[in-house]
Amino acid sequence: MRQTFYPPIKIPLGDTFSLRLRYKKRFRKSHEDIHFDLDEIPRTSDARQEYRKSHDNIKIVVILAGNTITEHVEQPGSTSDTTLELQPTTDEIVQICPRFRILVIGKTGVGKSSLINRAFGVHEAIASTHKPGEADIDHEFISPQNDRFVLHDSKGFEPGDEGNVNIVQGFIERRREMSLEDQLHAVWLCFEIPRAGGRLLETGTEEFLALKRSGKLGNIPVVVVFTKYDRFINRVNRTLNESSLVGLSSNAVKELIKNTADAELKKICIGPLEEFAGSDVPHATVSTNKGHAETLARLIQITEERVYKHVAAEASVMTSMAQRVDPGLKIKASIEVGKRRYWKALASCAAFQDRRTSDCLYVLHTDIVRVWNFHDPHGYLCSHEFRTMVVNMVDKLDVGSPINPDRTMAAGLSTVGAVAGILAVLAGPAAPIVLPIVASVVIAKWAYDVYKLSGVVLQRFIAYIVDLTLVLQILHLVSDGQELSRRVIKLAVAAYYKSPIGGDVHNRIQEYGRTLTLLERADRDTLRKIIELMELYRIDAKEISDVRAQIPTVDSIPDEPW
Repeated sequence: MRQTFYPPIKIPLGDTFSLRLRYKKRFRKSHEDIHFDLDEIPRTSDARQEYRKSHDNIKIVVILAGNTITEHVEQPGSTSDTTLELQPTTDEIVQICPRFRILVIGKTGVGKSSLINRAFGVHEAIASTHKPGEADIDHEFISPQNDRFVLHDSKGFEPGDEGNVNIVQGFIERRREMSLEDQLHAVWLCFEIPRAGGRLLETGTEEFLALKRSGKLGNIPVVVVFTKYDRFINRVNRTLNESSLVGLSSNAVKELIKNTADAELKKICIGPLEEFAGSDVPHATVSTNKGHAETLARLIQITEERVYKHVAAEASVMTSMAQRVDPGLKIKASIEVGKRRYWKALASCAAFQDRRTSDCLYVLHTDIVRVWNFHDPHGYLCSHEFRTMVVNMVDKLDVGSPINPDRTMAAGLSTVGAVAGILAVLAGPAAPIVLPIVASVVIAKWAYDVYKLSGVVLQRFIAYIVDLTLVLQILHLVSDGQELSRRVIKLAVAAYYKSPIGGDVHNRIQEYGRTLTLLERADRDTLRKIIELMELYRIDAKEISDVRAQIPTVDSIPDEPW
């Protein structure tokens, strides 16, 4: 038998915890209570967070969610910030809004399937689960490869088909009255870019946009998506007069094609849309071709901004968690999550006091990994081995030691330039990736220490947050939405460790530590420093395609041990 409690049951020390077994004995109903010693749980829990107990040949396994260390319940009227347990902030966000819920509207063949697949890193033709021209708008599609979003699919608005406009309007209105979890968070209205002289807005589309403009659809964000931008660019290229290209460099030719395409888009798409719908309905031009990843990133950015403004902060965080095209939004969401609780109070967080350092790092690690939302069915990123690897990387890079000038990045060297060459070498034919940080060795001694504020401790916490985030940014580049393997994770760690980025990050943290003399300013300044470092080494969405073109495909099968 198995029973899962969601949200997990929280039991402070001092309370009782028992399991009641009901059974029949000689046709009489009876029961027996099995009591658990809460004081024993933190000592006996293994790395998999399981507590085992045997009773009269019955084996009982309690799987513990998150951190197992708890405190006594505060007395009524207490104003302490101390919580009952070290709980990841994402627990609260996921409980309020477990998934990003989106409605995608578009005719068959417009490219909805490939759009969803690329934006959210899945491989099924999601929007093609129905016969051509058919769609059940109430059907919820949740991908097993990415369960942080829910898709509702609707066919496009055909000429003279007023029925579908009414169906969509009714669906949006019903959802508007529900809780945030079940509300619709955004609508993508998809069109293929028409040829010159083609009509963009059919009657049904105009009726839908009129409903939005009049306010009858409420504040639900609607984003118009012009698809198949790569094909449109090719058409524009073919129509250019060859004489206009004579003497131009390859970059100048690309710029001419782009400017010509932008002018044509303004004429056949953006102009008619803005004339009818006004400025309140944003638009994005996208291609699902891997060479145009920045177009998908821009669509997600527009959507996230609108969700934050018109729906709820929790839904905007979930938007960023669900998408798998823009590492910048992952970093932004990590900062948003961190600012809510732990990052803004690393120096004075009451929840950290008298805790083991590894337990404090546990919640920070869990929040960051959840935001990045990789396809990680084996849980490698939350494993004891990977957590140990990150701790030992912080230790290996000598936080608290004198600054090493040899680890500073050369002036003008970008994050992309620093890792691209190393990735190209490491990602070659499947020789085992050897790390100077071995996951199987004992975790650094300071991780077992009880948290006590000092300059070195503060530097280590900053380094853990930034190191983990930048490793996951590299992992985003090399995994490209695929299922994670230990080999791919080791590749990302090795690329970060061997590049000058890691050393440069730690040098900057040490410089910060020397200037921080007033602990009362530590929280504000520490949060600012974390954000500064993340922004400094963030890889722009426009650079993603270029980096991926420079590195070979990573062979993750067969996998290799840590």
